[in-house]
Amino acid sequence: MDKKKLTKVKRAIFRQFPEFKGVEPKIIEKEIVPKTSVYRKLTLGTPPRKRKIVRMKFTKMVTTADRTELERILLVTLDEHYEIIKITESR
Repeated sequence: MDKKKLTKVKRAIFRQFPEFKGVEPKIIEKEIVPKTSVYRKLTLGTPPRKRKIVRMKFTKMVTTADRTELERILLVTLDEHYEIIKITESR
């Protein structure tokens, strides 16, 4: 895990979502292997390649106007080069 690249990604996330500034994410690393049946169906001659993804999960408790507490969740998925693939935010 590259700390410098993760810090750069966190800064970009905090610029886009300032309400999560100061929240430390939970970081999960996964290896994804596509199913061989998919490769056979698509008649791809190359063997399936393992891909590493990193998922950052930011969580924060927010109080609404009617004093109800809700948990806000922001999921950021990164590829093996620590570039953002997908950002998912709860309402």
